[in-house]
Amino acid sequence: MDQPTTTPLTSNQDGPRWKKLYKSVITYFTVPKETELTEIRSLSNMEKNSLTTTVCGTIIISSIIIGAIMYNINDRNNMAKNIETAIQKGIDPISVKCAYETDAKPVCMAYALGKK
Repeated sequence: MDQPTTTPLTSNQDGPRWKKLYKSVITYFTVPKETELTEIRSLSNMEKNSLTTTVCGTIIISSIIIGAIMYNINDRNNMAKNIETAIQKGIDPISVKCAYETDAKPVCMAYALGKK
């Protein structure tokens, strides 16, 4: 039986070992940096999400406020036109005004009590 022969290491054979060691050391020390970059990216995405939510919320709230203002303006304009039409037709304008009221006003209550 022949025993295997071992050859002494030369500088060419020792190079790949150092390259492997260097690569493993670099990988070991750079993995946490990659994790930090991922965390920074996720924070950036969270900031984008919060910014998007804030902008959308602002647009929705502004739309609600503008819509309520426009509704009230149109309601009052319609009431004014109807009162003018009622005056021309000889209908009591207070009854038209009270038809547009949503809550109990003393003038409307007095008008309703006086009609009976």
